[in-house]
Amino acid sequence: MVQRFVGKVAIVTGAGSGIGFATAKRLSAEGAAVVAAVFDKDQLSAVGAFDGQVMDVRDEADWDRVLAHIVKAHGGLDVLVNNAGVHRVAGVEETTREIWDFISDTNLYGTLLGCRKAIPLLRRRGGGAIVNLSSFAAIRGVPRQVAYATSKGGILAMTLALAVDHVHERIRVNCVCPGATGTPIIDALVATSDDPDRFREQLAARSPMGVMARPEEVAAAIAYLASDDATNTTGITLPVDGGRSGR
Repeated sequence: MVQRFVGKVAIVTGAGSGIGFATAKRLSAEGAAVVAAVFDKDQLSAVGAFDGQVMDVRDEADWDRVLAHIVKAHGGLDVLVNNAGVHRVAGVEETTREIWDFISDTNLYGTLLGCRKAIPLLRRRGGGAIVNLSSFAAIRGVPRQVAYATSKGGILAMTLALAVDHVHERIRVNCVCPGATGTPIIDALVATSDDPDRFREQLAARSPMGVMARPEEVAAAIAYLASDDATNTTGITLPVDGGRSGR
């Protein structure tokens, strides 16, 4: 495998499973020193091959602690992947303040906080890359996803704003929008169905390619945007959804 991240340091949030874990593996395989941030200490064993750190992306003190560790242990930071996210199935009439705050605080504020805390470290390196994770739900309407889609749409707008603000510092900010992908979030969504097997087949069938993405495929897109292969790319949204957003 090409070694695009030799000498680079990356942090991936939500790295305990799914897209985050696949991204940590991909960046590490390409030579990066990877800090794998997980929410639950029980996930530390899953990220044992990396520098595992427990953190809540909503907590400013946690970001300060983990980034201070990165500077001390690895010398600095080159790549931030804001992957941590949560999901609830709820239409507007079902969306309570608790649901709204839970999703917005994690998905949207957690991403903002990560960018705010990491950018000074990227600046010290003379530039770097941020990849934010949004969703197909931010591009096309998806039933009963009001709070989730809103949070992910905010990430698209945030990515554009940050890209403009920091392009002169050679800090690139891009976004990946996965479609249905074989992750714990999708597993939880499928579990709410009366017929999970049929629902999973329906999710796959919504993609023109007829399959759900694998986390490794999304990780490959993230790795490209984080790498020096994309040094002239900032402010873009890259769908990884089997062509569904192009319909």
